Amino acid sequence: MDRILELRNRRAELLEQMEALLASEPAEGGDDWSDEQQAKLDALKDEDDKLAAELSRLEDLERRRAASAQPAQPLPGGNGAGQGATTPAQAREPGLAFARMARTVAAAGGIPYVAQQIAEANGDSGLFANQSMGSGAEGGFLVPEDVSSEVIELLRPRSVVSAMNPRTVPLPNGNMTMNRRATGATFDYGGEQTDAPATGVTFGQVRLSAKKLRGIIPMSNDLLRTASTAVDRLIRDDAVEDAAQIQDRYFLRGAGTEYAPKGLRFQVVGTNYATTHILTMTASPDLQKVTNDLGRLELALGNANVSHRGAHWVMSPRTEQYLTNLRDGNGNKAFPEMSEGMLRKKPVHVTTEIPDNLGGGTESEIGLVHPSHVIIGEHMGIEIAMSTEAAYKDANGTMQAAFSRDETLLRMIMQHDIGLRHLPAVAWLTGVTWGA
Repeated sequence: MDRILELRNRRAELLEQMEALLASEPAEGGDDWSDEQQAKLDALKDEDDKLAAELSRLEDLERRRAASAQPAQPLPGGNGAGQGATTPAQAREPGLAFARMARTVAAAGGIPYVAQQIAEANGDSGLFANQSMGSGAEGGFLVPEDVSSEVIELLRPRSVVSAMNPRTVPLPNGNMTMNRRATGATFDYGGEQTDAPATGVTFGQVRLSAKKLRGIIPMSNDLLRTASTAVDRLIRDDAVEDAAQIQDRYFLRGAGTEYAPKGLRFQVVGTNYATTHILTMTASPDLQKVTNDLGRLELALGNANVSHRGAHWVMSPRTEQYLTNLRDGNGNKAFPEMSEGMLRKKPVHVTTEIPDNLGGGTESEIGLVHPSHVIIGEHMGIEIAMSTEAAYKDANGTMQAAFSRDETLLRMIMQHDIGLRHLPAVAWLTGVTWGA
């Protein structure tokens, strides 16, 4: 497997060299390539052909090994499927393959090669297929693409921002820059032989660079020794829920640094839209003022030619309860649709990552976001690592030792970033004291 990866990496390097050579200028004083340039290209192609032939032989051998492999007796930490087992004992359920991988690596003491043996012995021979088992220390490895996609798909409904169904794009090299239209072209009616307006479209740029989201989940070894679907669900749910919470924290209100994304709240700060799209709650709120403030957010999008009808609300649980319970002078609910997760015919997303203790300690915020203009760039997938000896800080900041607590630590890493194709697609109401 290591030799196959080495050959693939070398072929990728050769391809880059050939592309760079083909893009280079002709030799000085000539209209065509020099003999030296042609010789370099021929040498690169010859080496690539040899690598391709060797790679084909090794991949064929790997396929034959996999087809003829027979599991031995179950090793410690397995599910007891025994010799001749061909399918995992667990039912097919999104995310459980990821959890089984984590549990198997933990049972192997963080040694990827042993984890692969355990998986094969217990009928999970395809669990670690098509991936590098040695891409990190202490059992770190990239989760296969199909399993990674399952976990990310589970993560999206748990994350408020991802649940809005924004545009998701890959970041194959960890970075991407695209133009976004700042102003549109000017058109006007006119008579014969009069000048047409010459003002054209102007562009800005949105730059996405992969930011590393990582976390450590301590798991009891007593649980990991129990090979069951329930344990797999526990591992999966812990990983997905913890990642979703922190992702929302930064996607919504991250101030933006070299290492962390700039959230939707701060995307327009410092731009021409800051004064029109970052608003403040009207003092001494009542039903009319609340209604007006919600309308101001919608108007901010509408005035920038962004349809507020496709937008989504984001708010804290306190604000949600206030709007749910708010009544008019006749005792009728002002917004009865809140019980169905809607407000003014737009979906409502509730999260504790919109704080209620801002400003003087009682203020919150409300966001109105049009998801079709939100871009999330994803890079690599998921990488996990396991350790039974490492130390970690618990929720109180106290250092704990996994070895003395008989725990296994799962570290999960994902890389992504967030941006806006159209800056005025987000409006934010600050200083909200509704329900305080």
